[in-house]
Amino acid sequence: MQFFFGTFLSELSQEPAHVAWLNDRKWPARTLTPIFMGFGFMLASYPEKNPEWRPWSAFMERWAHTFFPAEAEIMRYYSGLGLVFIALGIHFSSGVKDVLANKYLLWFGKNSFAVYLLHGTLIRTVLVWMLFGVKLPADVEQDGKMVPGPALKICGRVGWYFWVPVWLVLLYSIANQWTKHVDPFCARLTMRLERYMFDERHATSSVLAQQQSQEREKTKLSPLPK
Repeated sequence: MQFFFGTFLSELSQEPAHVAWLNDRKWPARTLTPIFMGFGFMLASYPEKNPEWRPWSAFMERWAHTFFPAEAEIMRYYSGLGLVFIALGIHFSSGVKDVLANKYLLWFGKNSFAVYLLHGTLIRTVLVWMLFGVKLPADVEQDGKMVPGPALKICGRVGWYFWVPVWLVLLYSIANQWTKHVDPFCARLTMRLERYMFDERHATSSVLAQQQSQEREKTKLSPLPK
């Protein structure tokens, strides 16, 4: 849903008639933007668990069973649909676009894909070490058998507030290096593979065309049967 809507919105943003229509009118930004963005944030705030705890989320759950496919992940549908409305609200407001075009926000956006790729691994390793330590409790004997020791204890509140920002800085630092070095390397490798494949296809096509041409020439020059 996001892919096709993003493609549509990108094309619409480059349509001269639509751009001129937006530039000549103020009411879409003043009216449509707050409506679409407010509605989008409401949809995207659908809880992952226990929607029946609040009346508004319980109503959304009943609505979802009516309109969404059976056995669908309701939270993901609502998140995606909310993102569509938020993007549409941004589209109608040049002011919101200017805010989001801030160089610092653009830097975060540029590194967002690398963060998406790396954050899971860094959570399961570095962040766990920061919050729980780097050593497992020793095994203990229970009923004549050795069993794992007590569960790990998380650091205190002060440690949590200290280590999480440190981890975020580390995450974005590594992601920035990934964007600078790994992404360009992958792009160059992809271009080489594309050139190789297309050159190979072109060479194969040229050889086949040459062989067919030679066959036609032989047919023309061969003597007619008596």
